[in-house]
Amino acid sequence: MSIEYVDVATARSAPGVRIVVSGLVPSPWSEATKGLFRIANIPVLAVRRTRDATDVTAWTGVDNVPVVFHDAEPARTNWAAITALAARLGGPGAVVPDELAARAEAFGLLHEIAGEDGLGWNARLAMIDASLTSEGKRGFPVPVAQYLARRYGHAPGTAARGRARIEQQLHALRDRLRAQHALGHAYLGGPRVSALDVYLATFLTPLSEITTDHCPQLEPVLRQAFGTAHEALGALVPDELWAHRTLVFERHLAWPIAL
Repeated sequence: MSIEYVDVATARSAPGVRIVVSGLVPSPWSEATKGLFRIANIPVLAVRRTRDATDVTAWTGVDNVPVVFHDAEPARTNWAAITALAARLGGPGAVVPDELAARAEAFGLLHEIAGEDGLGWNARLAMIDASLTSEGKRGFPVPVAQYLARRYGHAPGTAARGRARIEQQLHALRDRLRAQHALGHAYLGGPRVSALDVYLATFLTPLSEITTDHCPQLEPVLRQAFGTAHEALGALVPDELWAHRTLVFERHLAWPIAL
């Protein structure tokens, strides 16, 4: 499967799957979208959203990433809709289980990773909180943190609550992985890689130490911002999940992370 980066005009006029992803940071939502189409073996055209995003917003109609287009269908901007599309295009069992109960369970776990109040959501709030409580000495620059705080509902106490929530979610995912290993399976969903593995691997990125070898294009000021999530939350990640992240990146995702 290939990801070909193109300009907006090329993507806008092309058929098939087109995605808009962050060109500034290894946003787990963007990186998971890339990963889904990789394991589904679906070729995509990709547009990087950077600071000068006027033409991207004019096309997508939203001030956010990721955005996924498929042929003439409406744009998809939510992780669940994007996952469902990749599953449909990838064929039976390529991304999520076909069987209804297993599919529902998988989407429930995915929500705990990628949904509101999930792993990624609370990691982002931790970065925002570090910025605001340190007056920009840690995390994002203060104006960026203030913008993100309004957008994602940061308030006093959210960081502590989010930490407790993340710990619960990580333990649940660790227990799920242990159960699969006991059955002789390498992956969270069974014997083959699935969306669960892609989301876990990419959503652990903010909690990891992102060196220049891991993501060469990440700018220093944004590397500092992501570093605050690692400082605050990295110790909560069980060793089994770190090892699983490494396995998934080595076998199925692009490494190092390319923006």
